[in-house]
Amino acid sequence: MNDTEIITNYIHNTPKTELHLHIEGSLEPELMFKLSKRNKIKIPFKSVDEIRSAYNFSNLDSFLKIYYQGSNVLITEEDFFDLTWEYILRCKQDNI
Repeated sequence: MNDTEIITNYIHNTPKTELHLHIEGSLEPELMFKLSKRNKIKIPFKSVDEIRSAYNFSNLDSFLKIYYQGSNVLITEEDFFDLTWEYILRCKQDNI
């Protein structure tokens, strides 16, 4: 095992905690695309890859644009359940 693998393994296995979170900010591109279709909300992206590309924001304005696009697709209780569930699964994977 090389040094990079050792450090990566150490970081992955170290317990972590979430100190502060805006749940809407945890929305991943795949779920945004799925919810936009389920709720019939038009978003300016034709694919998950386009959404993923928009997540490479460079300033506050570009961050807020993608954040608000994501917030717009969160309509129902089920949407928030799905969002929370996906976040919890990522927490488990990241040892949070």
